[in-house]
Amino acid sequence: MSWFSSSSSADSASKIHPVQLSFDQEALYGPLSDEDTAWVATSSGFITETQVFYATTPTGGIVMCQVIHSSVGLWYPSIQFTFRYIDQSTNTHVWKSVAVTNFVVGPPASGGKTLDRRSLKSDQFTITVDPASPGKYVIEGKYDDDVQISLVYERLTEGWKVGAGPRGGFTYFGNLKPAVAGASPTTPDINGGGDGYAVHRFWPRCAVSGIVRVGSSVVDLANSRGVFIHAIQGLRPNVLAARWNFANFQSKAEDGVSLIMMEFTSTPAYGSKKVNIGSVVVGDKLVAVTAGGDGVEGTSVAEHQNATKDVETDYEAPGAIKYVWSAPTLDASLKATKELTKASLELELLTSKPGEAYATRGLVEKVDVLGQVPYLVKKFVNYAAGTKPYIYTWLNPAKASIATAGGAPIEVDGYIFNEATFIS
Repeated sequence: MSWFSSSSSADSASKIHPVQLSFDQEALYGPLSDEDTAWVATSSGFITETQVFYATTPTGGIVMCQVIHSSVGLWYPSIQFTFRYIDQSTNTHVWKSVAVTNFVVGPPASGGKTLDRRSLKSDQFTITVDPASPGKYVIEGKYDDDVQISLVYERLTEGWKVGAGPRGGFTYFGNLKPAVAGASPTTPDINGGGDGYAVHRFWPRCAVSGIVRVGSSVVDLANSRGVFIHAIQGLRPNVLAARWNFANFQSKAEDGVSLIMMEFTSTPAYGSKKVNIGSVVVGDKLVAVTAGGDGVEGTSVAEHQNATKDVETDYEAPGAIKYVWSAPTLDASLKATKELTKASLELELLTSKPGEAYATRGLVEKVDVLGQVPYLVKKFVNYAAGTKPYIYTWLNPAKASIATAGGAPIEVDGYIFNEATFIS
């Protein structure tokens, strides 16, 4: 079976259970338990688990570090530690990816502290969460002699998943299984779908500090703002998604605004259903968790506009993207009110003229997905003939419009790092 496509069937198309249809619009905020951000790190099945940390600098640069744990059948997992640094003002783009060795979840801690499965250790990095200070990640890493990082992420507002409880955040694939009687109310239910699942959890607004060494240069991240995301694709990757959209908008520290969106469209085997989740932070407070897509009217969406054929990739790539968020406003106790929070951000991208090669402002790169596939996945999964999956990534200054609790819209300047992924 191909990784990037699969045949459609009416039976499979009815067996996706999108998270936006599992919870009422008044119950979209789900608090994170300690176990929600603990590593599963399974060594069986086709499961990809990742934690990614983005930081937006005060001048609009982006730092990203990510741990990717890919399980391929019964073979030992492939684990990568990746890094990206972008500064458009100096035309700087640094990318690193290293294989991880001696990977340990919940490593022994020094100083008499006990660490749980939120912490990691390897030869290349340590990621530490002190259970006594669960709102902070400390990351130390060395990619090679040219790139080292020392970062601290401190959560400024509540983390979230869509919906509370063990099934909060989950889109399930296949026959929906009943919940296990007597199961812990804080343990994520990774067994709810007969075929598998997808889940995302977020810290949408973090204060980021520390340094990044790139060659002889040192980048000080003081007053940077960021987002932390824990995501798992708990099924064979060929059946999950044909398209992805991601948006990470962060204002400067003093403005306190964050807009996050993650959207995917399932493959035809699961009905080509759209799942869209996101959040709105204003004044460093979580004011809305959003969930849109198929089956939900008038809510969140990532809309590609003025599509233009990119002859390099053969996809209809966006000339512009409009992001829209809409959901009940959360009060100070994170209870949904009857007033809506609405936000929008319109990103004009296209700079090329008709007849010219596709060109856009702020394009960081077009990533050939096949070039990023781990060796074991290449070895055991066949590709569809002619499939050329690509990820487009951009970084641009942007202006967001936000109205909370029925109030007048405000406009906030910031920077947006966004992605559009075409798989099949």
